[in-house]
Amino acid sequence: MQFTFQSCLISTSASIDDGRIVANARIFIPAQDGSFQDDVHDLRFDDNFVDEHEALTLAQERAMGWVEEHCTSAA
Repeated sequence: MQFTFQSCLISTSASIDDGRIVANARIFIPAQDGSFQDDVHDLRFDDNFVDEHEALTLAQERAMGWVEEHCTSAA
């Protein structure tokens, strides 16, 4: 799932690692020229997720929280 939040591009995914569901979020912070190539942050969440939907929901919420905390100029 890919979406824009406060001008940052966020991509979330879920995968299986050692039989457990893992949530991932990649945050692309835009450069002044509007590109998303240089400033990228990866987040990984290894909780006891019930299913992929729960993992993606948490990854989305945590990524948006990260953006709110670290990218005040991106608002």
